[in-house]
Amino acid sequence: MNNTIFTKINYYLICLLPALLLTGPLLNNLNISLISIFFIIDLIIKKKIKILFNKNFYYLLIIYLYFVLNSIFISENLSSIIKALAFIRFILLAYALNFYLRQFQKKILKIWKIIFFIVTFDIIFEYIFGYNILGFSAGYPGRIASFTNDELIIGGFYFGFIFLVLGSIKSDNKKLLIIFSIVFFIVAFLIGERSNFIKIFLMYFLFVVFFSNLSSILKATLVLMMFLSVLLIISSSTVFKGKYVQHIFLEKYSQKIYIPKTKLALLKHNKHFAHYYTSYLILKDNKIFGSGFRTFRYESFKEKYKIHKNLINTGSTHPHQLHFELLSDLGILGYFLVILNFLRVLLDKRKNEFNHLQTGSKLFLIASLIPILPGGSFFSTFNATIFWLNYAFLIYNKEHK
Repeated sequence: MNNTIFTKINYYLICLLPALLLTGPLLNNLNISLISIFFIIDLIIKKKIKILFNKNFYYLLIIYLYFVLNSIFISENLSSIIKALAFIRFILLAYALNFYLRQFQKKILKIWKIIFFIVTFDIIFEYIFGYNILGFSAGYPGRIASFTNDELIIGGFYFGFIFLVLGSIKSDNKKLLIIFSIVFFIVAFLIGERSNFIKIFLMYFLFVVFFSNLSSILKATLVLMMFLSVLLIISSSTVFKGKYVQHIFLEKYSQKIYIPKTKLALLKHNKHFAHYYTSYLILKDNKIFGSGFRTFRYESFKEKYKIHKNLINTGSTHPHQLHFELLSDLGILGYFLVILNFLRVLLDKRKNEFNHLQTGSKLFLIASLIPILPGGSFFSTFNATIFWLNYAFLIYNKEHK
């Protein structure tokens, strides 16, 4: 009886969040915006708006204000200003999820698990038949499209939800948990996204070694099984041999080129390294505040940042790496504001009501902070939704106690 119409609407919107995430930015943005707006209205009606008045929310507001001011005075670009102002929806999303999951945790997670299992089945289906249950195909050897079609971002979806799903499986049924862990791990590899799989691999490794209550022998056995299963799949597939052996260690990556007048004497012939180095050059010109909120898409195409004629794709919408994106767009000041918040949350030892989900989200954040490994834009709708969804399980709010 205490639930308003806005509570009920948000319950359904949150249940559908993973599914809408796969449809593209339009429906996902609409869903997030509605959840954020209805959440504020719901808090006002219930006279619980004070839930937002805590240190963590204030810290996030400081970061948000930096984004907005940076877009106004540094970017000087209308598109950047609009995107900076709209970023508040992700912060409110995290708090809305934290709030409603406390009330409907079992029901919401049950729906999320069903969606994740459907995606898992779809990935296996596409791997076997070459197209998913809707007829989508990647059109790229060794990659899986699944429901994201030509976007090829299903690996990011799997990376964001895999430990939330595992954490929601009853821990008292260890056999079931181990079976699902092995299946999800292999499916994550079959997707064919190297960077996301390495992050998932690290999450599994850290969980088995540091967070599980297994015996030392069983821990060593599971880690060994992880390595052997990956090696077995690679050795049995020509496509995976090309992706994980030839593509990384042989011809293309052995070609080194010189870049004059820089401390980097050698740079590998790779588009991601080219983006990284371009962001480094942008940072050199804009050390404190960066080039402006979400301006890499403009700055990287400027003539002065074309660092070598033989380097491919120096310009892009984003640097494809979290640290380089924050540094080039927001400068050293913005970078430390954001990173210190992540570290503050990671080092917070206080437990909330989410138990194993909290551990899974911490592992996700640790893996997200790995340097060098490429990834999607931190500010894009897809990646930001997944990030702040995991962040929601790390929020500690004494007002809920």
